[in-house]
Amino acid sequence: MRQLFRHAIEQSVRWAFQVDLYADAFERLAIFDRSRLLSATFQHKIAQELRHHPLLFIHVPKNGGTSLKRSLYAHDPGHSTVRYYDWLEPSLRSSAVCFALIRNPVERFLSSFDFLMNGGGSDVSIQPAARRRLSKVRSVDQFLDYLESINGDWFKVDTFARPQWWYIADRDGRIAIDHLWVIGEQDTEISALLNKHGFPSPSHANRTKRVERRLSPQQHARVERLYGPDFPIYDAVSRQLGAGRNELAAIKVPQV
Repeated sequence: MRQLFRHAIEQSVRWAFQVDLYADAFERLAIFDRSRLLSATFQHKIAQELRHHPLLFIHVPKNGGTSLKRSLYAHDPGHSTVRYYDWLEPSLRSSAVCFALIRNPVERFLSSFDFLMNGGGSDVSIQPAARRRLSKVRSVDQFLDYLESINGDWFKVDTFARPQWWYIADRDGRIAIDHLWVIGEQDTEISALLNKHGFPSPSHANRTKRVERRLSPQQHARVERLYGPDFPIYDAVSRQLGAGRNELAAIKVPQV
């Protein structure tokens, strides 16, 4: 009975906030409740483990985050954004080292496409609502058509299709991360950070069944238009082999 009641509440919340994912209702509140009048009501959404943890990992989907979270946390904090944490508990980013992993935007787009077309990876499945939205998508061009049709409302797509900047930027369009590393290029630095605080180096989890493909010049241009800020962010981090907050200060992303 309790489970049915909880399901009914979550369904009502999703309908009220016009989102597919229950967690997105709180992401919407994190954007629009600038007075933070409601945040005290939902303090329980921040696990005690996170309140006392030395590391705050912002999990950008399809960037190797599942493996890393398993090394860090007993309970999965999901794909919560910087905005979400700032809304519920602004002190988290000042009391912990906040970091995230970045990836070549085209590689990530292709990985996300394969992931969504397969219904998920080895450890994570996509949500039923996202599966329904993608039921008629069979090709990269159709997927791009679908992404363009949302007109920048990223709440209308699964978390795995959202831009990387969506997760690491605050409400004012600033990259609000202490450390940002390129997955596969700064693995030594990432492991050093974890080991310094007594956590094991991550092993690879949630593998995606991949198909080897290349984007045409036209498709590449469409990806650039859709995920615009992800490209300069990746370029800056890749050039500097790991960027900190000062290096990222000049990069602006859309305010949501």
